[in-house]
Amino acid sequence: MSTGVSRRRFLGLSTAVAAGAASSFLTGCGSSTAGKGEAASAKVKLPTYVPFTGVKPDLPPNAKGLSAGFLSYPKELVQSVAKVPGDGSKVSMLTEIWVQPPLPKGSNAHWRQVSSKLGVDLSAILGTDPGYEEKFPAIVAGGDLPDLMWIPPNQGLQHIAQLLDSKMADITEYVSGDAVKDYPNLANMTPAHWKTAVVGGRIWGAPSPYPALGQVYGGNPKIWAKADGFSAKSTEEFMDKCKEVTGGNTWALEPIYGNAVSVLSQCYGAPNKWGRDKSGKVTFWMESEQYLEALNFVVKLKKAGVFYPGDPKMADAYLKLAQGRIGACVYANPTGARKDTRTNDPALAAEVLIPFDADGAKANAHYHAFGTIGYTAIKKGSEKRVRMMLEILNYLAAPYGTKEREFLEFGAEGSDFTYDDKGFPQRTKKGKQEVEGLWSGLATATTAPFALAPSVFPGSHGVQDVKDMYGVEQELLRTAVQNATIGHYSDAYTEHYGRLSTEANDLVNDIVAGRRKISEWKPFWTEWGPKGLDKMKQEFQKSLEAGEA
Repeated sequence: MSTGVSRRRFLGLSTAVAAGAASSFLTGCGSSTAGKGEAASAKVKLPTYVPFTGVKPDLPPNAKGLSAGFLSYPKELVQSVAKVPGDGSKVSMLTEIWVQPPLPKGSNAHWRQVSSKLGVDLSAILGTDPGYEEKFPAIVAGGDLPDLMWIPPNQGLQHIAQLLDSKMADITEYVSGDAVKDYPNLANMTPAHWKTAVVGGRIWGAPSPYPALGQVYGGNPKIWAKADGFSAKSTEEFMDKCKEVTGGNTWALEPIYGNAVSVLSQCYGAPNKWGRDKSGKVTFWMESEQYLEALNFVVKLKKAGVFYPGDPKMADAYLKLAQGRIGACVYANPTGARKDTRTNDPALAAEVLIPFDADGAKANAHYHAFGTIGYTAIKKGSEKRVRMMLEILNYLAAPYGTKEREFLEFGAEGSDFTYDDKGFPQRTKKGKQEVEGLWSGLATATTAPFALAPSVFPGSHGVQDVKDMYGVEQELLRTAVQNATIGHYSDAYTEHYGRLSTEANDLVNDIVAGRRKISEWKPFWTEWGPKGLDKMKQEFQKSLEAGEA
């Protein structure tokens, strides 16, 4: 199992949608969705949530985003798919991988076995990170679309509504409400997972679940032991601890200033990207007073000299944390923090900073993540063809502890994997060459909701890591807030947000570095209002109010 997304990509997902991608790749595609999607998205009935009960975890999940926790590998795997889903035809897929590519299909026995289990001749275009944001529009422009296409929310892909409306299958009637029960593994996904696949009032694909909890500071416990641990009850205490651990060849924080403001804005109660004030009016987090207070605090941290003196885009911050050069880095989620520190040093168990109350008003809140890294849409076709694609996606979404999941993730016992002394599957050399890369792509297309298990964490402390991270998730969920606009659509957002977020984060870096003044922050937002921000808020407002009517 993996939390999957690279550091470069999660920075894009959580703080700025990556600008780029050809803005005109859908030239010539007609669309009845463009311009009216924001009102329609509020009306769709999401799929019914039916948790999978075939395997009982040691620590139960919930619909709010708490991960299932397993302290050992299930002794008896269960079958979750009753019959082969395919009809023997050719099926093509576009998806992204986060590891080395697998051996090509022609020389990959596992790939052939996957095709056999699915009952189709599966071919896959495996995009890489970086590169997917260029590959996707190029394939669309070519006209011959794959049967299954993974669509991420964070890579600057524009005019997605038009693509969906003109080329992809509307699967609403097949999965909305109780209809999803025809696909039990897809029904195992929560409403929060499905919301990211809603555009223009219709459901367009199977979600790609990801840990529901968002960005956190993860700290090297050896460094923070000097300051009685990586926790704080106020900004003053946090500042004091950062100063205390900074010295010699060690600095408290990595120099990625935008992420520092993002995580610390939780302590001030800023909205989770898009929020609503007491009157119900849509607000954007970066123009809020709370975000400005967090930015001011990060400027003070910078002046105090607690940031590592490196490039705000540095790629080796996690390694420097393990080496004792940096005390804390921002990670995509709590599990990612613990997993990465174990990877770089098996003796390191990252401590997660719980958002503290910055101003005494008890406004601190953790930001829920999207809960997915996208969704996989199905090319238009007959009802029979579309339903077969849903059966294939249902197979790929097999939960932890099922025979299908073990096969997809690890391949065949003996040749592709063996069980270790604790009973967990471990890939052989052949498995790494044939299975690992293909599994990365298939799991990106769709997979089961994330589960905590000892094998997630390198080293010999996996059981304790599961218990620790389950406890951290419970603590974060007590104050967690959602992005108010998930499941709602804005045409202006797809048009303007990439440039807005890039410019805003550039300004954050310049202000914290001292190249520009913090007095320039509010005027920046005044200028951006008529350039697209006001339109985004208006469209989200319309969609939210339509859903309440």
